[in-house]
Amino acid sequence: MKTQTLNLLKKEFVLGNSLQSIIWSICCLAMYFIPSYPMYVGPFYITLCIFMTFALNQSTHDILYTVLLPVKKTDVVRARFLYCGMMEFFAILSALLACLIKNLAGFPENKAGIDLTISFFGLLMIEFSIFNLIFLGNVYKNPLKSGLRFILAAVIYFIMYAAFDFPVWTYRACVKKIADGELQELNIIAKLGQIFTGQNESILLQLCVLLLGLVIYVLTWLLTFRRAAKQFEKYNM
Repeated sequence: MKTQTLNLLKKEFVLGNSLQSIIWSICCLAMYFIPSYPMYVGPFYITLCIFMTFALNQSTHDILYTVLLPVKKTDVVRARFLYCGMMEFFAILSALLACLIKNLAGFPENKAGIDLTISFFGLLMIEFSIFNLIFLGNVYKNPLKSGLRFILAAVIYFIMYAAFDFPVWTYRACVKKIADGELQELNIIAKLGQIFTGQNESILLQLCVLLLGLVIYVLTWLLTFRRAAKQFEKYNM
């Protein structure tokens, strides 16, 4: 990695983002432990952290300061993307930690939706992929006006949350109906929810969801970076 990029990445953490990175990260981790609470809310705090990075940089004129440095605009974008990627990685890492603690402590099943299963991590990476594509993939058209782009990305984030949790809700409703004798077998959507909840005996299917999420995340991250770098090259203060 280039020295310029490393120095710019250090700037991201040291000059203005260190405190908020810690605060939003703590919020993300804490949300995983709330009983019967949507698991996707915690990672959403990381997207808020990413947005606030642009909002705070606007008030401190960070963009103007950075472009006046003897660095390439591409390196500026790369450093910001690495910062965002590290924050998203923390959301995944903290979910792994929360999963371990909850299993050891015997936490009850999450009744509000998906739990911290293998499938969850794949779906979370897809959530981040869509957010990055919408927000980071467009914000560099004008980094000083990030509000509307974040609102759109946030709305899509929660639509995706509902879409991913719907099979889980359907599965649990079908299980109850089967127990009551009102239903004979699971429908297709409920079977998908069975995979998401980890109730399906085949761990291979969950690993497929995880792998799919990882592939989508990597591909969209690279695509979004190239798009953002081109936008910032054309941007004039």
